[in-house]
Amino acid sequence: MTHLSLLIESDRVILVQLTSSASGFAVSKLETIDAKTNIYQNILDKGDPKQLTDCSRIIAEKLSAYSETEISVCLNMTGVKSVMGRFNRNLNEKEFEEECRREAEAFLLEPDHYEMEIVKLADEPNMPFESYQLFFVPKRFLTRLQILLLPSGKNIALVELSHIAVQSLYENASELIMLELSEGYLAISRLLNGKPTVFRYWTLGAEADIAYFATNELKALGAKSLVSVFGKLTNESLVEFIREATKLRVEVASLPASFGVQGESQRNLPLILPLIGCAMEVAELSE
Repeated sequence: MTHLSLLIESDRVILVQLTSSASGFAVSKLETIDAKTNIYQNILDKGDPKQLTDCSRIIAEKLSAYSETEISVCLNMTGVKSVMGRFNRNLNEKEFEEECRREAEAFLLEPDHYEMEIVKLADEPNMPFESYQLFFVPKRFLTRLQILLLPSGKNIALVELSHIAVQSLYENASELIMLELSEGYLAISRLLNGKPTVFRYWTLGAEADIAYFATNELKALGAKSLVSVFGKLTNESLVEFIREATKLRVEVASLPASFGVQGESQRNLPLILPLIGCAMEVAELSE
């Protein structure tokens, strides 16, 4: 079985075709579709009609070569807002939804303009509450994403955020720090037994500051375990700088043994990692 997954970056769309089997996943095709505009600013945010139409046509032409009818889409954290909430662990489903809505209303100026995704943090059994990370994605992004892919004729099986998609790959990790270095933002989470215990996210105006900011935040987090780095800005020199500055074990993100990635796909792993996470989530949903 094969699966298509798209990653939307500001200046490109990355397409990955994955083949699944009883032993795991393998990357069978990797393509990059360059954009002539900033997709997040001019298409997903502002909805410029001409640029949306032009980009949509190019994507549809590329996707026409693939027979799959469904596709998963990974958005990075651009434009996303996030807050951590603690709720009574004995709430029923309706009460929980109401508490999440109240949290959104307290945190956002226009909560109705956002779609919420909820991620449960690692359980603290001795506490009377449970902790959740709430992510808020602009609804206009999701609406324009559907319009962008409509001419391709592909059904969107899943839309996921990059950091969450990558976390899903490491369900068996005993302890791990995930560091996402992307254009315009920095995100850090700590996983314990595959469950996130903390998530932190900052927008950054200058890419040149990202290494220094990441170093300071890792120190503030008190990180001691392996730091696994992914995202558009990941490169060996940046990883080496963070490693030397923090004296931590900092490495470019690798995949679990059940994935086969070689050649060009291996070189692009820090960028395509969220796509593989998306594909795995879809596979689990279809089981």
